[in-house]
Amino acid sequence: MSFPGLGYRNQPKAFTLIELLVVISIISLLISILLPSLSRAREQAKGVHCLARLKEFGTAIATYENIRQGALPPARWYPAPEDLDDGAVGVVQYGWTEILFSYVYAEEVRIAESFPVQRNIDGRRWEKYFLCHAAGQSGISSGHYRVYLPAWSFATNSLDANGRYSETSRADPSRSTSRERIRLKLPLIGDANELSERGDGLAVDDCSYIDAGEANTAGTNGQDGNRFADRHSGGTNYLMADLHGEWSTRLREELARDYDLNQVQDIDVQP
Repeated sequence: MSFPGLGYRNQPKAFTLIELLVVISIISLLISILLPSLSRAREQAKGVHCLARLKEFGTAIATYENIRQGALPPARWYPAPEDLDDGAVGVVQYGWTEILFSYVYAEEVRIAESFPVQRNIDGRRWEKYFLCHAAGQSGISSGHYRVYLPAWSFATNSLDANGRYSETSRADPSRSTSRERIRLKLPLIGDANELSERGDGLAVDDCSYIDAGEANTAGTNGQDGNRFADRHSGGTNYLMADLHGEWSTRLREELARDYDLNQVQDIDVQP
């Protein structure tokens, strides 16, 4: 017994062109709504990773302090030629980064290259240790993290009679202090401008530290000063003197006015 039209009625109804366009439009709208949120989440993840890396630096600092009777490593130092894998021509200059890496990984950085910054050029393992995921590379200048010299190498004779930093007794990057002498609200290390320049005329002169008066200095072209960088959602990540990580949108400008945060405006020291 046959039933006319039964096979036709059992066939699934196909989408019309208008229905397909409506579905595509809804999906596109949802994607456009979600993408900014996903982008923000990705940037937040980079900021969290950066703070975690700064905490690793803090662990390395504590390890160094335990061995060196509480002293911080120097911001700038000169390894002996016999301690370099390839030998050295002239004087090779290293920074605090090589020391901290060796204390974290028990692996020495021993290249005969004078470059006391966060090395990230060739992508070797010890160079990646100093990469911030939110910062890019700019040729030889990486500048991802730098120590804040007024805290890192603070000297009791660095202040004049008015409580300001003096041009004649500035902190020495080759010498270090102990954390017990540093104001707890001062940063030890922070995000640095990846387009940095020291501004003293040397073509390949990048630096391992940010000096007094440099926290917010724009540089010769307005963007490449040797300063801290607000690259994490408009703020800067810091490792503070008590070794906790902190994100701040104001500290960079505060340090530009008051280098040691002693409530005295420092206007006599130029970077």
